[in-house]
Parts: sequence; C-alpha cells; structure tokens
Amino acid sequence: MENQSNKTKPFTNPHAPLFLNNPADKGIVVFIHGFLGSPRQFDSLADSVHKEGFSAAALLLPGHGGSTKEFKSGTYEGWQRHVDSEVERFSQVYNSIWLVGHSMGGLLAINTATRFGGFIRGIFPIASPFKLIMFSAHAMKLRIKQMFSTKRSRIKSAYLNTCSVALSPSLLWRVAKPMAEVKVLMQAAKDNLPNVRAPVTAAYSTSDEVTAFISLETLKSGLTGTCFEQVLLADSTHVWYSEHDWAVIEQALLRMIL
Repeated sequence: MENQSNKTKPFTNPHAPLFLNNPADKGIVVFIHGFLGSPRQFDSLADSVHKEGFSAAALLLPGHGGSTKEFKSGTYEGWQRHVDSEVERFSQVYNSIWLVGHSMGGLLAINTATRFGGFIRGIFPIASPFKLIMFSAHAMKLRIKQMFSTKRSRIKSAYLNTCSVALSPSLLWRVAKPMAEVKVLMQAAKDNLPNVRAPVTAAYSTSDEVTAFISLETLKSGLTGTCFEQVLLADSTHVWYSEHDWAVIEQALLRMIL
C-alpha cells in the first residue's frame, strides 16, 4: 500500500473513500458503511482515532457512490470481497486492525474478522441488523415525519447527506434486489458469530426504525468465543445520532482501541 503522510480524500466524488495515515503506527481502524451509506458517516470518528495515533480508512462499497443502476448490481459477495481485499491489503502494512461497521457494514466486519483473526484486534458494529423492522408502526411514523419535514430538519439532513446513491424515482424499485442480498448477509454473519475471537463492542439505539432491537440479543448470544460490551443509545435513529449519543459511540470506540 502506498504510504501517504496526510489525509487522502479525493473531491471528485463527495462519497470517496477516506484514508488517514499516522506515522505513530499504532494500527489502523477500518470503517465500513451500510446499505446506501457513505464513508462520510465516519469522518469525525476517523479524525478522533487519527489524533490518538492510529491510521484510519473509510471504505466505499461496490455499487455505492454512483447511480441507482450501479447500485442495483450490488451483491453480498461483491461487498464482502471488497472488505476482505482491503483488510488483507492493510494487513500487509499494519499488525493491528480494528473494524467499525454501521448497519450492514457491521455484518461485513463480523465475516471479515473470522477470516483475518490474527490481525483483527476488535470489532465495533453500530446498529447492525439480524432482524429488520422497516415496516413497523414506528418506522412508518418516522418516514412520514421525514417526508413532510423541511431539508433543514436534522434527521432528514442526516439521511440525505449519508446516502451515497443518487436519488431518483427508480431507487425505490432498484433497492429490491440488493435488499435481498442483505438478508443473505444477515444469515451469514449470524452463522459466523461463534467463530469470532476478537473483542466486540456494539452500539444499538432503542429508537432505531430499521434494525430491530432484538438484534442486540442475537449478537450477544451468538458471540460464544469472545468478550462483549454493549452501548445503548436512547436518542437516535438508524442514521441520525444525537450529539450525546455520538459522543458515547466515540468514547466507546476509543476505549476499545486504546
């Protein structure tokens, strides 16, 4: 991997991958976004770990960062191969790697950790689903509220800013196939939980409208071969996090890697 002394974030694509090299060489924290997500979700966390002497990388998954047509072609195997290949590349430079994944990204991190156990020092899933509740009353109520809110709404802005796929009328039906791939990924990650050996810290919100809160119990009960810490968030949705909850996530992450 090419050694880069400063922040690398090409500006041709607002959702381009991020890499922050740190000469302190304490290891690297790899951030993995979720379904429709963006590397930009992790900019502040990447800066925080970088200040502590760690390198940081935020990946852009295949099919993301472009058109809805490109997104439709995304598959579980393609997303997983990309994460695995990037972690393998980093393992040639860093002896210690931590994986942080939001939603689907946490599931990919779990699978990758079982394949690179000698390098993975910790896993931090955030709102990673083992059961979805997208059509629950709570979820529908939040969507209706977002629909009629202005763009200045903090929650609506969070969803718009962290969606890396170009918004278009066709997005609604083009997500059907990739969503089916997510369900396959959920089962694969669940099957891999007993094989995880790296310590796991997981953050879940009780107000999440996509990930069922029971996913936390599935994760906890499935991790039979490692230690586990949970972080409960009371004032956040699936993508939007209050300042207090985001600070809690940041503190838990730094506690894990330090």
